[in-house]
Amino acid sequence: MADYYSDHFTTTVSGTSADDPSIKVASGINHATMRYKRAAATPAAGVTNGEKIFFMNLKTSDRMHHLYVSTPGMTGTDCTSNLGVYRTADDGGAVVDIDGFCPATVVPMDDLQDAIARVDCLLLNGTTQIEDSGKPLWDIINQAMGGSAYTEDPLETWVVVITILVEDAITAAGEIVVEAYYTATGN
Repeated sequence: MADYYSDHFTTTVSGTSADDPSIKVASGINHATMRYKRAAATPAAGVTNGEKIFFMNLKTSDRMHHLYVSTPGMTGTDCTSNLGVYRTADDGGAVVDIDGFCPATVVPMDDLQDAIARVDCLLLNGTTQIEDSGKPLWDIINQAMGGSAYTEDPLETWVVVITILVEDAITAAGEIVVEAYYTATGN
């Protein structure tokens, strides 16, 4: 009967059996502490035409587990938007991926004013899967961009941003909450 090991172990194969399981995972992952960040914004009615709402900074090495969006008190007509990441001003401020977490076609971004109760947007970009939870931020965004934008961690800080689509607007003020659960590992 064979023994099987998770990705937390390296095995040395001697003959036909794996007889030397040793710890493989870096201590920053194996013994890391789950972290939590919460950011809230209350944009006024009239936010429109590609305007952005900046929520929180995350390092590209942070291992993402969940990214929740809630709009508990929002009311009004349809307001489509994207949830993605931008570089910080120190890194040029440019867009990294405007819809890297959630495009405008998917709940909750298809109608930001729909009184959404805590939707996990981490894996809603259409390319990441459940097994990608726990990967570094740069790797999740790279996958959302087609897999060829980055070959390694760019060692930057990125900002989680909601961008209102040009044809839409927030018609009634209300709070938007973004919550991140992640493991900080460096950079």
